[in-house]
Amino acid sequence: MYRLLKIVSLIMLIPLVFFIGGCSEKSGDTATKDNNLVNTGNNVESITVYSGAGLRKPIEELGKMFQEKTGVEVQFTYGGTAQLISQILMIEKGDVFLPGDVEELTPLREKNKIAHEKSVVYHIPILAVPQGNPSNIKSLADLAQPGVKVVLGDPEANPIGKLANKVLKDNGLFAQVEPNVVARAMTVNEMFAYIAMQQVDASIIWEDNLIGNEKIEMVPTAEFDNYIKEVPAVSLQYSEHPELAEQFVDFVASADGIKVWQKWGFKPTAEVK
Repeated sequence: MYRLLKIVSLIMLIPLVFFIGGCSEKSGDTATKDNNLVNTGNNVESITVYSGAGLRKPIEELGKMFQEKTGVEVQFTYGGTAQLISQILMIEKGDVFLPGDVEELTPLREKNKIAHEKSVVYHIPILAVPQGNPSNIKSLADLAQPGVKVVLGDPEANPIGKLANKVLKDNGLFAQVEPNVVARAMTVNEMFAYIAMQQVDASIIWEDNLIGNEKIEMVPTAEFDNYIKEVPAVSLQYSEHPELAEQFVDFVASADGIKVWQKWGFKPTAEVK
């Protein structure tokens, strides 16, 4: 009888050994040789990333790559930069933030809420028109022509709206163009919809918005050369998973991350070239 029980016990132990071995092998899958990414967050299931709406395509792809490498889900909140900063400061939660312009970080800097920061890519403004340029727009001055309809960003909501105002004022055109502005959009994506549907004749958007969009084209002009901005990535002091937040920031600015940004039309800053 004793011998029979011993045999049964050995049989029961065999699958347990294989199960333990399988778990040990799986636990090593979260690290990668290329980026040294690893889930050090003690079984953290997700991190929250706030992102400007115009960065959605590359940042979502980067989030999927990060999840594949670490096992940590990346949850996104998109919107206008001002709206996102207000939300971050109000709820005091979140791990990472990517605005459309580094200058937009000022409210977070003033409150010492940035833990780790990387400059990632340039945000290049352009003069955009519907495909075929039906109103024959050739320069900023043409936005002031009678009958021309323009959509611009809301300067209280997003960087491109602030930039558009500055460019027009610097060129002495703001007062003439303002009557032609039919809408001030909260996000770049809303502006794109206006142009693509030919509800307006022109707009000032970011160059990367043209990637994969055949319904919009750029008007070549040097009028924006001095208005190029930088997109940063920062981890927040509010983060409950600071190591993972810092890893994500470093990842989006890494060599692998930059390849994704370039795929979507962005140019890397000098820091990450």
